[in-house]
Amino acid sequence: MSAPSRLPDTFLGYRRADGGAGIRNYLLVVPSVVCANTVAQRVASLIPGAVSIPHPHGCAQVGDDVVLTEKVLAGAAANPNVGAALVIGLGCETCQSGEVADLARALAPGKPVESFSIQDAGGSIKAISQGVEAGMRLMAQIAPQQREPIPVTELLLARNRDHEDETTEHAADPVADAVVDMMLASGGSVIVPDFLAPLPQRITAISFAERPRGKGRHVMQTPDAGSVAVSAMAAGGAQLCLFTTGSGSPLGNAVCPVIKVCANPETNRRMADNIDFAPSDLLGGGTDADGSAERLYALLLDVSSGQLTNAEMIGHQEFAVHRAGPTV
Repeated sequence: MSAPSRLPDTFLGYRRADGGAGIRNYLLVVPSVVCANTVAQRVASLIPGAVSIPHPHGCAQVGDDVVLTEKVLAGAAANPNVGAALVIGLGCETCQSGEVADLARALAPGKPVESFSIQDAGGSIKAISQGVEAGMRLMAQIAPQQREPIPVTELLLARNRDHEDETTEHAADPVADAVVDMMLASGGSVIVPDFLAPLPQRITAISFAERPRGKGRHVMQTPDAGSVAVSAMAAGGAQLCLFTTGSGSPLGNAVCPVIKVCANPETNRRMADNIDFAPSDLLGGGTDADGSAERLYALLLDVSSGQLTNAEMIGHQEFAVHRAGPTV
């Protein structure tokens, strides 16, 4: 299915120094370790336009786990939706704030990234003060950026779903997958978790939280857990996520806006606050698949141009870091 000619082939986004394009202009405050969560969240709460990604990791991790945590946190900071990043650590953890910041700079050259530790700052209160000062300095660098027309070819869409029911299989998924085809036909790119991708579609396989190195369809190795999978694809550079649900999900993401698609009438009635799009009735022999796909494609571009998803309006900013090995 080709992209409908009457729909725009551009969105209004933010051009980044490394050549990428974002659909949001966040200051991301990243705790490198669980001990820095409160300070990072407090700093973000005091700076309009800032978000944080608290998580329970970074301390006493070794081997593959600490590497994975650094990779996911740095990938989130490097996401095109992030204009600048501030990484805050405690100081004695295995996942050091400076190392996360260095990796983020390597992934997104030219992006303003700063880091410090709570121990060096002299405690939580002083760290919050230092963080707000640094965050305001970073925000001053990105706040003047204005949205500009950017080709759809620069969008990287994440595709995911939660527990499937009949309505997901026969209505929501076909519409969402048609939008994926439209995005690819328009020259955009898509990341699909490996538990969703049929074997014939395995064009390019990428590891957990890895950034694609080319255009097209990419299959990421990730567990079947919504918050973990979406966070991994955000760390891989996805600017937004198309998420189908049958039973209903409030899932959002601090870095990557999540568009919730549901075709279950009962779920749409019961959880209307959490659903962004309800496809036309295809369960009783309806034939409006193309019409629903075009409307969802248009919504995707509207969100890319600044329209908030329901999860964003409510404040859902879930973020999860996967674990791969033992913790000491």
